[in-house]
Amino acid sequence: MTASISVVIPAFQAQPYIGRAVASVLEQTRGDFEIVVVADDGTDYAALLHHVDRAGQRIRCVTTGGIGTGPANARNVGLDAANGPIIAALDADDMLERTALERLAPLAAEHGAAYGATRFIDEETGAELGSLDRVLPSGLLRLEDILTSRIHTYSGIVVDRNRVTARWPEWRELWEDVTFTVRCFDDVEAMYQLDEPLYRYHRVPGSLCNRAESGEEHLASARRLAARLEAGDTLGLRNADSRATFHRYLLSRQRLEEAFVRALENGTVSDFHAFISTNREMLYRLDDPTSS
Repeated sequence: MTASISVVIPAFQAQPYIGRAVASVLEQTRGDFEIVVVADDGTDYAALLHHVDRAGQRIRCVTTGGIGTGPANARNVGLDAANGPIIAALDADDMLERTALERLAPLAAEHGAAYGATRFIDEETGAELGSLDRVLPSGLLRLEDILTSRIHTYSGIVVDRNRVTARWPEWRELWEDVTFTVRCFDDVEAMYQLDEPLYRYHRVPGSLCNRAESGEEHLASARRLAARLEAGDTLGLRNADSRATFHRYLLSRQRLEEAFVRALENGTVSDFHAFISTNREMLYRLDDPTSS
């Protein structure tokens, strides 16, 4: 069967998690897919996963040819290796719900890009954390609505690459998933959001977004990216309105990350999820750069 959907999974030190991520794809209710695992750490993931693909030849393993070149570069390597016109992104420590491809692939084909709601799982306890995403009805959303409704992960977007030309930014900054989302708006006017939990985000201790220094790192990166936009760098965004919205987003995230860092220093919160639970209004709006 020719794959019409390619699920791209970048893998860096993913040995503890990659099996379950791949299994969540193999268990999909829609079967015309391939899985492209992109090693960014020199690991032979084909050998690691040889027992998982019972259907045979569903998994293809490629490599960036480097060590730690970054998730954006790994996803682009996977994008170039993919055979399907529909591309679904999945992080190696996360999972797809069983109906994710069945539900999202047709919407991506119709509208160019689509995503579903997210379940948040604590890796250590297995407990489901309450979602702090702003609840929005299913339908087409403008960029500002998307950027002010999602707490954490932008990884689960499904796109039709015949209509969406976006690639992940191959810089050594954070916010690459958010930037990819913004880049999609160079080719589409809106993105379809399905109000169903179809992506399972695992909060893994020590991961890029879940360690003590993540607040400082995200703050510094947001400052650098905002400064680049202010200096005239387009960041690869052709749409001027998208650039302006992204600039407002980065300014708002600076304010939010500054408050998060202070809360960590004061010992009033232990992680970002706990911080947002009592400061949702900071996530749900964008600052106006022209206001004092």
